[in-house]
Amino acid sequence: MNDELTEDERDVLQELMNIAYGNAAAVVAEMLDAFASLSIPDIKIMNTSELLNQFQSLKSESYFFSTQAFVGEFNGESAFFIDSESAKNLSTHLELESEDDLDDAILELTNVLTSSLTTRLAQEMNTEVKFSLPNISKIPLNEMGKNETFSQYSKVIVIDTQLNFEDQKINGEIFILTKDESIVWLKNQLNTILEAMM
Repeated sequence: MNDELTEDERDVLQELMNIAYGNAAAVVAEMLDAFASLSIPDIKIMNTSELLNQFQSLKSESYFFSTQAFVGEFNGESAFFIDSESAKNLSTHLELESEDDLDDAILELTNVLTSSLTTRLAQEMNTEVKFSLPNISKIPLNEMGKNETFSQYSKVIVIDTQLNFEDQKINGEIFILTKDESIVWLKNQLNTILEAMM
């Protein structure tokens, strides 16, 4: 399988992601009553082992790590990272009283962010997805390879962006992980969109 993205495919996916991320940022900003910005998504296809090697190179600070699986013609898992400092600032912003409240807030943030993002991306590709409930754990990034989420994927499309609430000093990072068959489907959809543009 030729599972690399061509330059044209990458450009189309970048444009679809910009639309989807703009929508997601607006939804989350309304939820938190704060202004959010998103960085330009960095999109690449890589072996899961390469992604884990990137994590290994990062500092060993613990991150809250939440995931939400989605199924359909386009299927995979969204992963959301928020570091301990940002989590503390989120707790302060929302005036939370306990660690359990913070876990609930991060799960809700993950649910709203990843579902609105993935739903809009799917809509742009003329398909629908359904979601499982999100899960959360707290783990040092350099131990991420032990997490079963990543063991399910041999090759992933990594769509990486930074979510930033500058005034509240809350930063998060989002990855969309897809299984091999979804990469084939995605390439076909991107080429259908390309052909329609010609």
